[in-house]
Amino acid sequence: MKKNLLATFAFASLTGSMLAQLPVSTAPSNKKAVLEEYTGIHCGYCPDGHRIGTQIYNADPNNVILINIHSGSFANAAVGEPDFKTPEGTAIDGMPGMGITGYPAGDMNREVLIGSVMATGRGNWTGMASTIKAQSAYCNVALQGTLDVQTRVLTVQVEVYYTANSPVATNSLNVFLLEDRIPGIQSNYGNPLYNIANYNADGTYNHNHLLRKALTPTFGMTIPNTTATTLFTTTLTYTVPATYGATGKTTTPMLGNMELVAFVTETDRKTINADDGPITLSGFANTLDIASTNLNVDAVTCAGIIAPTMKFVNYGSTPVTAATFTYNVNGGAAQTYNWSGPAVAPMTASPLFTLNTLNFTPVANNTLNVSAVTVNSTADQNAANNSIVKSIANNTLIANSLNMQMDFTQDQYGTECSWVLYNEVTNAVISSDGPWSNLAASGTLLHVKSFTVSPTTCYKLVVKDTYGDGVNGNPNYGVGGYVLRAGGSPLITSNGQFGTGETRLYKTYTPSPPNPVGISESSSVFSQISMFPNPSNGLTKISLDLIQNDKVAVKVYNQIGQVVFETAAKDLNAGTTELEMNTSEWAAGLYNVVVRGESGSVTKKLTVSK
Repeated sequence: MKKNLLATFAFASLTGSMLAQLPVSTAPSNKKAVLEEYTGIHCGYCPDGHRIGTQIYNADPNNVILINIHSGSFANAAVGEPDFKTPEGTAIDGMPGMGITGYPAGDMNREVLIGSVMATGRGNWTGMASTIKAQSAYCNVALQGTLDVQTRVLTVQVEVYYTANSPVATNSLNVFLLEDRIPGIQSNYGNPLYNIANYNADGTYNHNHLLRKALTPTFGMTIPNTTATTLFTTTLTYTVPATYGATGKTTTPMLGNMELVAFVTETDRKTINADDGPITLSGFANTLDIASTNLNVDAVTCAGIIAPTMKFVNYGSTPVTAATFTYNVNGGAAQTYNWSGPAVAPMTASPLFTLNTLNFTPVANNTLNVSAVTVNSTADQNAANNSIVKSIANNTLIANSLNMQMDFTQDQYGTECSWVLYNEVTNAVISSDGPWSNLAASGTLLHVKSFTVSPTTCYKLVVKDTYGDGVNGNPNYGVGGYVLRAGGSPLITSNGQFGTGETRLYKTYTPSPPNPVGISESSSVFSQISMFPNPSNGLTKISLDLIQNDKVAVKVYNQIGQVVFETAAKDLNAGTTELEMNTSEWAAGLYNVVVRGESGSVTKKLTVSK
């Protein structure tokens, strides 16, 4: 079905001869089968519908048209999820006689072929397509479009030729703009997953032939003359927006993946014939121009080992078969990655690819920098979109105990959930649990497992909710949660809805050092040091008895050696002196308070309680 052309012979040589859609054929023909498939991102059986639709198309691509319409409650998107619904799609879903009672559903040429309504279940679609294609049509349809990639103005020419008289008074021309290969989320109840070939390396799902906009009124524009030998022509224009979808739920259209479909109906139903047409891209600013995008890396790290994934978008007029990227962390030594693969057409994105593993010494906040350097062995012509950055935090959640415990609660569907703790460096499994047997709908499944960790090793915790129901719109499932405890105290708490697929959490477990690094222990300067109150949850006083005049400073360290409080060195006289510090904003736990003079220091323990 995909017909998207460049106005260059070079690209035509890669895709075969250019398809001349106009003028329209004047020879009598049979109908093309038009499957309008009603689907949604939260519909677990819809990927199987997508699979069946694709099989019907692949068996006879010249005579099948696929239109995927996201509609109904399963297509409702939460903030951060892609909103693929359209007003046109909602109207078609609800038109009288469509009769949708569940999803996925599909109509074939808006005819009642099984039962008393147009829409039926996916098991009927293949037979319905064969029935339609055996019927004669009294008109032919053809179209083609030109899309300026700078102005984003799409111009569409459509022709309809009548090989016989229409038996009804009113015919309508419908022209739809679709988009192919849109990565997004998708619920999937298959085991193994339905339509597994439609998933990308990053776990996203390709939404194909998705209705973006009706370029005519939703139910078409009236064709004025529908008698034999009549030729109807029209030209439509439309500016493709920068994004589709509601605020907070938008997706950016990839102009090279746009598709055109036109079909003629008797009023608003009974599709007589249809066609899909090519879109020629024009108005390119550069021949070779790629933009780095979709850079993904774990948000936190402990060991400083990353293998970033990314894509690039081809904004040049020439297909890309090779590209070079450089990347580093925190401005350190750069590595080079050479990408090669099947040609990436203009205004489309490359498949996801993984850069070579990079090792670095992490600091509190790290920055990964990636830049495109060459395209097809030639310098990129637009440096403005070459670079992309990503932040990587060092571990932020610290366990104060080597004794760990995972409390996992899952309502009803324990078979969908599990967790694994890995060694971050070796990927060796340290501990794991789940999946578990289901309980009754009213039951609660609680699993507790204890394990220990090394004080000097970095770990990653991977928690899985296979179907992610709690996140993907169904509040009745996947509503459990988990608590990772360190020494009995909660370290990580997730109150259900913890996500589809994997949630990675990196931790460092480090015991309290007997003394902060680089500080020696000597009490020769002080005859006595005391702190009160201890434990503390607010203002704490340090009482010092100095043997002689001295320059004194205070530093307070947490359990991993981080400084949480310090004073500048002060000249103090011999005798008793009181210093103050406010612990109200400190986390509960044990702290090392180091009081240092010019000739020695003393370390005291302070407990902060909440």
